[in-house]
Amino acid sequence: MAKELKALKEYLEDARKRKYALGGFCFWNYAYGMSIAQVAQKLNLPMLYIIGDAEVKFFGGEKNAVAAARTVAENVDVPVILHADHFRDFESIKRAIDAGFRSVMIDASSYPFEENVERTAAVVEYAHRAGVSVEGELGRIAGCEQKLSVDEAEAMQTDPDEAAMFVEQTGVDILALSIGTVHGEYRFPPHINIPRLQKISSRVQIPLVMHGGSGTPEDKVAEAVQYGITKLNLATDLVKIVGKATADVQQQEQFRYSVANLYAKAYEDLAKYAEHKMRLLADNIL
Repeated sequence: MAKELKALKEYLEDARKRKYALGGFCFWNYAYGMSIAQVAQKLNLPMLYIIGDAEVKFFGGEKNAVAAARTVAENVDVPVILHADHFRDFESIKRAIDAGFRSVMIDASSYPFEENVERTAAVVEYAHRAGVSVEGELGRIAGCEQKLSVDEAEAMQTDPDEAAMFVEQTGVDILALSIGTVHGEYRFPPHINIPRLQKISSRVQIPLVMHGGSGTPEDKVAEAVQYGITKLNLATDLVKIVGKATADVQQQEQFRYSVANLYAKAYEDLAKYAEHKMRLLADNIL
């Protein structure tokens, strides 16, 4: 019988209590996933994968993504979590839950507050009946293509009072915040709003999440963990590592094409990066 994947809530609640965080690593194939899962096992940490709509399609559907994650779980002795990241509509989240996801995110942050609450609460009701944990998002996280002034970026960030109301009205388990990070690569110097995080953390007791971890200053990440951040999403850095490593090996003299020759260095570099980030985030318990 295949190993079941784990719900995220209890692990992040422990992380908030003990002031550490988990890296959420973008998942796109089994071999890459195992290279990072072996690091999680070495450090005795849960293996947390995040997967968006694009990666689900890359796998050929939710069931295939779940099957790949379960295969990883069968080959390591630590919990494995597959988290649906930035899913935006109820039907796609329902498909993920029905396929075996035990952790989902509903991103309705582009809607007005009241509609965000309504959409998130509907997902919470369905997911909790299935024993699935739910992450919601409040505030807007800039994309890598956006060029914003400091004032515009600040206006997109999560309001502490709204955060408290959002958690109470939705029953969500985990809250993703906007405090100055971006999705993708930064096109401007990062300004991570730790004072805003402190205010939110004082009003909201559930685990908090920072999206846009690639390129975010590590001293600010470490500081954010002390104020309730329990998950840091990582995707762009991973893709860049693979792109650079595979490009570099092809420039070597007498390079010969094979799967091992092309990808072995990339997976080695990914494992080194993953260990560095896991140690940064969980330094308090390692």
